[in-house]
Amino acid sequence: MPPEPTYFVQIALPEEPERWHTVARVQGRELADEVVRLAAGSYMRTTVIEHYAARAVSQSRLRREGVLAHAQWELGMGEHRHYGRALVERAERNLASR
Repeated sequence: MPPEPTYFVQIALPEEPERWHTVARVQGRELADEVVRLAAGSYMRTTVIEHYAARAVSQSRLRREGVLAHAQWELGMGEHRHYGRALVERAERNLASR
């Protein structure tokens, strides 16, 4: 069986809706969709006045657009990396309990 595709989950903050921040890298569309669902909601946020926009982008698309290196940098050094790790952990638990 071929490996599942790699997706990068990105969020856009309400104050910067045109700027996407990479928060997670996951294998498979189902996990990517669950992380997106959590990120677009209020998970791990104490005050939610406006929701984040969230999306899953394929690794190949980021490579084609010339922004893969930046997305990988954000996963290691970006300010939202801890939030992304928490989202992935919760998404994995959610999917395991189904």
